[in-house]
Amino acid sequence: MTGLKLLTLVMTTVFATQTFAATFVIQNNDGPNEGFNDPLEPTNANQKGNNPGTTLGEMRLNVFQAAADVWGEILNSNITITVGGSFEEKFCSENSATLGSAGATSSWANFAGMDANIAYPVALAESLTDSNLNDANVEIFASFNSLVDSEPTCLGGKGFYYGLDNNAPPGTSHLFPVVLHEIAHGLGFASLTDSGGGNFIGVGGFPDAFSRRLLDLDSGKSWDEMNNTERLASAVNEPELVWEGAQTTADRDQHLGFAPELVINAPAPIAGTFEVISGEKSATIPNGGITAGIIDGNTLTDINNNPATGCTQIGFGGTLTGKIVLFDSTLDCSASVTAFFTNFEGALGLIIADTSGSGFPDMSGSITNPITIPYVGVEKSVADDLRANLATANVTLQNSATTFLGENQGKVKMYAPATFEPGSSVSHWSKSASPNLLMEPSLNVLDFADVDLTAAAFRDIGWSVNIPGESLDEIFVDGFEQP
Repeated sequence: MTGLKLLTLVMTTVFATQTFAATFVIQNNDGPNEGFNDPLEPTNANQKGNNPGTTLGEMRLNVFQAAADVWGEILNSNITITVGGSFEEKFCSENSATLGSAGATSSWANFAGMDANIAYPVALAESLTDSNLNDANVEIFASFNSLVDSEPTCLGGKGFYYGLDNNAPPGTSHLFPVVLHEIAHGLGFASLTDSGGGNFIGVGGFPDAFSRRLLDLDSGKSWDEMNNTERLASAVNEPELVWEGAQTTADRDQHLGFAPELVINAPAPIAGTFEVISGEKSATIPNGGITAGIIDGNTLTDINNNPATGCTQIGFGGTLTGKIVLFDSTLDCSASVTAFFTNFEGALGLIIADTSGSGFPDMSGSITNPITIPYVGVEKSVADDLRANLATANVTLQNSATTFLGENQGKVKMYAPATFEPGSSVSHWSKSASPNLLMEPSLNVLDFADVDLTAAAFRDIGWSVNIPGESLDEIFVDGFEQP
């Protein structure tokens, strides 16, 4: 019987804890007049929403408690789960930030009720063994970024939204889903492996309950079957790194939409159906799809007579009407900007090609301008074939009848970009999932209080999971008198 103390993980998330039959306790680790004890009112009046707190500190604790209550309705445990929480300065710029970081304080193995030689984060281990394994120590430690509310250059200076509803004003960072996300990491949605050597860092060096559900489709091996070198390669192998869990696989159709796909109709030598990744602000592909020829946008010029990259208005002498445009991905602007300018010139759709040869391009990014066409990302080899056959290429953008957004070979994909991102890679679902999932690496637009596939993943790693008798929105109505 073994336990490893003070195991720390760094994530762009946080975790807290109460479960259905358990007591949930938040341990406030902030000093006087800071963080959860901040006596000030929010800088912006619209940060409060329907939160009953009167100070920043009170509102933060209310959000933390509300997120814990959601997990308390879903998971079973008779053991109190304590979360130590605080606010502190973390990375933040005008456009991006680390909103939170967290870590399980210990992992445990080889107690009655556990699978042999598997490391479990302490909250799950205590639930499985029905015993307090770590005495009076906290199960999870979490901290959030204080600069979001105090630094004018941090994410535009609009602060966290503390409302317990789905009405976050544009530009604010909705704290509730961030805490919900972080709680999930603390409860076990995280791989206990290091980023430098591929070693298991849970107790005893055993594979952990999360990592053994990671499957690499290229090798056909799960992570507990791999050596360190194989795990390092798999950690940057999206879209081939997937979740091998029966409950998640069975539930995926309840939370994922049908995936877009590219069908090359002609010429025959390159014809076939190819996986694509949807743009973050892409319009829905209409029933029946969109069929058209291809124009290579990178052969055009912009309105300043410079080679077109998709980041400025296209100065095309004719019209893009009736065509699907192909552009290379670029670091000069987001995919949404390219989609807007392509849309503006009248194209039917847009294909953005990866240029690295190691997967799909980054299709994130959002602009306020309207985008009414679908746009998707493809692997470099597909774009190369289209460019070699522009004169006769004919394609269809359509929705698959059998494949869901964010899956590969019937299994949900994990986030494993070609460049490893500590704290994000492997321990999140792929960004290609749509509608957005709670456990993606970025804070996206989410359905309020929807834990989507996270509950299924928890069942896969060993948690006993309830099906709530009431909707999660109703929990907040009851607890906070939400109108």
